[in-house]
Amino acid sequence: MITPSDLLIVPIFAGLTEADRQWLAEHMSERWLDVGEAPFESGAAAEFMFVILEGALQILTFQGGAWRVFDTFRAGRITGVLPYSRMTHFAGRANPIERTRVGQLPRSDFREMLYRIPDLGQHLIALMSDRVRSSSWNDQQQEKMLALGKLAAGLAHEINNPAAAVNRAAATLQERLQQLPPLVARLARHGLSESLIHAADGLRQRCTVEAAPPLSALDRGAREDAIADWLDDRRVPESWLLAATFVEAGIAPADLDAVTREVPDEAVPDLVLWLEGTVAADRLLDDIRQASRRVSEIVGSVKVYTHMDRAPEREPVDLRQGIESTLTMLGHELREKQIQVERDYDAGLGPVSAYAGELNQVWTNLIDNAIDAMAPGGTLRIVTRRQGPFAQVLVIDDGKGIPEELQSRIFEPFFTTKGVGEGTGLGLDIVHRIVTVQHDGAIRVESKPGRTAFVVELPLGAG
Repeated sequence: MITPSDLLIVPIFAGLTEADRQWLAEHMSERWLDVGEAPFESGAAAEFMFVILEGALQILTFQGGAWRVFDTFRAGRITGVLPYSRMTHFAGRANPIERTRVGQLPRSDFREMLYRIPDLGQHLIALMSDRVRSSSWNDQQQEKMLALGKLAAGLAHEINNPAAAVNRAAATLQERLQQLPPLVARLARHGLSESLIHAADGLRQRCTVEAAPPLSALDRGAREDAIADWLDDRRVPESWLLAATFVEAGIAPADLDAVTREVPDEAVPDLVLWLEGTVAADRLLDDIRQASRRVSEIVGSVKVYTHMDRAPEREPVDLRQGIESTLTMLGHELREKQIQVERDYDAGLGPVSAYAGELNQVWTNLIDNAIDAMAPGGTLRIVTRRQGPFAQVLVIDDGKGIPEELQSRIFEPFFTTKGVGEGTGLGLDIVHRIVTVQHDGAIRVESKPGRTAFVVELPLGAG
């Protein structure tokens, strides 16, 4: 049984008269909840206001494919449906985290409660406003976390590939370098002249400077066979392995003839093995340099995307640079769905005065939505162009399109066409506010089956 003194723990009830608290206590039903005994589930009719008298009740919502904690209500707090609320069904579920005592006030008693205790209505309206703000903030944070999660996963793949290439190349290079000293010792025992060694090293240096032309599989096979035959004729071991290295470096049998013409027959295998080992080491070093450069490029794109090391204020922004950094960040998603990207950038388009970090959120949401909308193998088209005093950016996908009856609602807060748990419906709302409020621009959508274009307009100029 609930008594008027039990309700003193609730701040908005503490200032009521004893008679008011007596009325509330008489109309509330007492309920004890054990851990795991939920007073309501997601989708259940919202029929009660719950007053937490003892213990704690956790409210969970389903977001991002999992149940997440929205808030924890401890003794003295109120949850459930409130007066003036439009809620008809609970969006989340309650989970007692310890034995909990609650008072339940039926929705059917709200009218009489507000008539008898009019001051309580204002307090409950303020409480509902706080809850709406908290819910909105949580949803926005969830939207950002979902986007961040996608970007983090993409970056992990982007960086992992060149990092793995560096590790593989470094391990192979170590093996190669360990094989070279014995070969050098054998060459010394052959008594080869300095000019012969220089000739072989000159061929190595030429391969380092000059990139070999790309070959078809058929041409590569024919060249490897020719070099393998040349090596077999001179009893060079593992000819098939050496042949692959020499062909990749652009070395032909005629090149090997030139550097071994004056070399004694018994010294040819060791000289060729040394040449192949040094050429392979050079190419492994080049692989490491290229992979390391790729990591640096990705880090550079991250800095551009996040607008690191710069003040959060408007400045002249190159739209193409921001879009390209966003495409880099989402590169894994594009490759995973085998989506082709077509770029049509206006080279003469000037900068826009913008908050670069916020603008990159716009490109992320629009491009990510386009990727989700497209079937594997689709085409994403990015266009920038001048339209009077505005710069226009078009993000165009060839997905199934947005139904005409929904197009007028897509920028509404919490409206989403995605499945449950896949989005909060705030992505395009955030985009709309960034473009229109923060940048004095405009955004619209043009959609039909096979072509959806989001058109962003931003004022040109640096000030």
